[in-house]
Amino acid sequence: MKILRYIALAAGCLIWAVGLIPTILPWLWKEQVVEDGYQYGDLYKLSNLSGFRDPRHQCTGYIPPVRPQSAKKVHLYIIGDSFTEKGRVEKKDFPVDEYTWVKWSDFLHIKLDTTEHNILLIESVERHFRQKFASSVLTVLVPDTATFVRDGAPAKFMYRLDEAFKGSHTADRLDGFLFQNDFVLRLKEWKSDFNHRFFNRTGSGVTLVNDDRDIVYYMDTDTPNITSAFTPVRAAEVDSMVTNLNASRDFADSLGFNNVILSIIPNKVSVLSPDYGPYNNVIEKIYNHPKLAVPYIDILPDFRRMGRSAYLKGDSHWTCEGQTLWLNKINALINRLVAEPAS
Repeated sequence: MKILRYIALAAGCLIWAVGLIPTILPWLWKEQVVEDGYQYGDLYKLSNLSGFRDPRHQCTGYIPPVRPQSAKKVHLYIIGDSFTEKGRVEKKDFPVDEYTWVKWSDFLHIKLDTTEHNILLIESVERHFRQKFASSVLTVLVPDTATFVRDGAPAKFMYRLDEAFKGSHTADRLDGFLFQNDFVLRLKEWKSDFNHRFFNRTGSGVTLVNDDRDIVYYMDTDTPNITSAFTPVRAAEVDSMVTNLNASRDFADSLGFNNVILSIIPNKVSVLSPDYGPYNNVIEKIYNHPKLAVPYIDILPDFRRMGRSAYLKGDSHWTCEGQTLWLNKINALINRLVAEPAS
């Protein structure tokens, strides 16, 4: 009995530590001791509907096109979100010599090597694009005497301490540690399937479309916020976003970038169910604006032709086929820019 008490005490201390200390759970994920909760898709995690359980797998085998001969090394910088994060897209996927990725919430302190051909790719999913450019220019880049990434989280110790001990964060960590294994997920599926079948209820973070055949983010559909693809966008707002994009390009030019590229990744619902409501066409309005001075990659028409093969069943991100299409378009543009004579 004494041994059982010690085991229970040790287990309780471990659970307490995971809930209290923010760095433990990410380490357990990295070491693959526990699952990160996204092993079957981010939309599955929000809904736990068994029909959308979609095991995660890595996209492999992509070979970028050969780069045209150039006198300079090519350095690709990406400001991006989860579509281009490490593990989805990496240096090996591009015909470049150097590669730097930074997420939108961080700051890239930068001193460009002007002996290189420096290309900046601005990548954002559709749902967050209006938030980023409706009222401000690019803030991620910071001129400095060296190049490094700084965490965008507030630096004040008391704020970080308060965040670390916040109840909602503790609950999320405990959920990730205790309740994202297959046994518990099966129990969650029974409950979610029952609620959906008999009460037509789903998780608050998702929306079922196309007669429940597809699952998308709620923030992309029914919310009145600007994340929704069906929240109207005024012409004046489009003008402001284009103005801020052009100003961001000018700022990047002043830092020494040779080229700036824009890529807006369509929301899943914009591809699979654009008639869910009055679609605002924000991507087309930006790309077709007569004053836009930034070259762009448009994959929305291609993805609509691909249909369900463009996006994962239980996730908001693209399939390997969708990713390959995007990479081919980006790399073709990179090679074209590198091949152009210096101005």
